[in-house]
Amino acid sequence: MTVLHCSQKLLKRLRQPATLPEPPAAGNPLGPWHADIDFIDRSPFVVLINAATGTSLVLPARAADLKQLHAMSAEQLGGLLEACGIDGPLAQAELDALAHPFVFSRNSNRSMAASMNQRKYEIWTQFAYHRLTAFEAALRTLETPFRRKDLGPDYHFAAELLRRHLRPAAKILAFLPPQSRH
Repeated sequence: MTVLHCSQKLLKRLRQPATLPEPPAAGNPLGPWHADIDFIDRSPFVVLINAATGTSLVLPARAADLKQLHAMSAEQLGGLLEACGIDGPLAQAELDALAHPFVFSRNSNRSMAASMNQRKYEIWTQFAYHRLTAFEAALRTLETPFRRKDLGPDYHFAAELLRRHLRPAAKILAFLPPQSRH
């Protein structure tokens, strides 16, 4: 189960009630996602951002598309993971969790809302000036540095954080040199 913290505008578009119960803890490896809707050239798009890694997904948001938001999210994240060369059981668990419908919640984190607005601006710039597709814009955000208070004072890259979260650390075994026999 994946928790999706939505803006008020997106919750209205999804036809969700104004007050939602507190969602249970997320059961996916990357944790909760945050989403907002915006328009470019009169076409609606949803931007989803993962709280732990800053990974952005850019998806169409027409009424029919919103019914399949979870499936489109899993498909786009699968493409991003493949482009980054990330696979394994944790990556598959995240894709499996995204394949099921979201549990919706209202976004009350103002810091994430500010990060989302900054990412939306970057993505819309990619659409307007570089004529990229939604997937290409999402792929480009993996390579764009960003900062967020809760991740520390440094700049981070979403692709690097994805690798850190979805590739378990390998144990390094020390091999002793063979002992010589005299």
